[in-house]
Amino acid sequence: MNFLTGLPFAIILFILIALYSVIGTVLPQGMPADFYLSRYPQFSSLILAFQLNKSYSSIIFFILLGLFVINLVGCTLKILPAQTKRSKSDYKAYAPQSAEELYLEGTDLKELQKRLEGERFAISENEEGYIAHRHRFGNLGSSVTHLGIIVIMIGALVGAIFAEEGFINLLPGDLRNFEEHNFALRLDDFYLEFRDTGAVEQYYSEVTVLRPNQPDEKATLWVNNPLAVKPLNFYQTSYGWAGPLKITNAEGEVVLAKMLRQGEEAFFAEEHLTVYLYGFYPNFTLTSQGEPLTMTEELKNPHYAVILYEFGQHVGSYILEPQQVAEHKDFEIFFDEAKLYTGLTYRKDFGYIFVLLGSLIMLIGLVMSFYFYPKNIIVKSDSIKIASGKNSWGLNFKIKKIISELEKGDKN
Repeated sequence: MNFLTGLPFAIILFILIALYSVIGTVLPQGMPADFYLSRYPQFSSLILAFQLNKSYSSIIFFILLGLFVINLVGCTLKILPAQTKRSKSDYKAYAPQSAEELYLEGTDLKELQKRLEGERFAISENEEGYIAHRHRFGNLGSSVTHLGIIVIMIGALVGAIFAEEGFINLLPGDLRNFEEHNFALRLDDFYLEFRDTGAVEQYYSEVTVLRPNQPDEKATLWVNNPLAVKPLNFYQTSYGWAGPLKITNAEGEVVLAKMLRQGEEAFFAEEHLTVYLYGFYPNFTLTSQGEPLTMTEELKNPHYAVILYEFGQHVGSYILEPQQVAEHKDFEIFFDEAKLYTGLTYRKDFGYIFVLLGSLIMLIGLVMSFYFYPKNIIVKSDSIKIASGKNSWGLNFKIKKIISELEKGDKN
């Protein structure tokens, strides 16, 4: 139980939550399993096993947050009794052994008391003298901070469990209606930004929000820059390529046209023919084992990997460039130029009020800890020492100055 509520376990949980969150931010979310199998073949089993394809709604994430809340609650309950005791006005504070002795022969302790009261110190008398104290409530600062974090975590759990959440894929020009919320979202453009190495740096969705009897609202989304359209928030979470499939007959007439994403298929009923898009490779190459692979996401050498099935039986596999034809009986099968599509997650988060309240509580706790820390001046008949939570040298200097001023006043 001590380990469960101890600092080492808290550090372990914090690191795990941070790693899980970072991976969930970088990794495209909410995609089909085939997407991860093809794009991350070496890590796909780990991604799916640890639910990194749906990081923020996964059971693992809930468990980590739950354990972190338990750890904080346990830690807070362990330190709270002592903090509460030190916060009371009748608590008898003791100076540490290393505290500097500030008493000077002949110091008027009654005048010192008046000066300290003028500095808004409360006075608690005892049999040895008195203790001047201020901001004792600051002892509770860490517990208040913990409470704020706990409320935020509870908000995250409530939001994850009860939030309204969905996922949409849009091609440029596509429109998605949210009738229950009285608006529509149109994707105007979607594009990638690359590093010098060819790796994807960022991806952007330019959208328009359409509302009845209101001006259109244009916005750009990218990772870590969501769009708020009350009551929903939209997050840029993934992207992909879609290939426009066409099948034409002997007369050149288009008998089937369908947009396919990787891992999707189209069924041509007349021939009982299934066209399966195994993959699209923007910058195509072949591995030493003859497997198709894309070097980067830049559209430099685009190819499609296509498999045909007739009556469920394999009848052909092809690597095709855009517009390149695969023939089947009297029909021609080909793909036009691929188009980028965006993946947006939308979410109505019921935990927002918890996060807002928790952040406010945490801020109050931090202010209590760092600005209203407890200050105690232990005064005896022949001793004046400081016991301060922080900045004891500053309080030391201040009391020395007061004592020096009192001494000069007595001489005058």
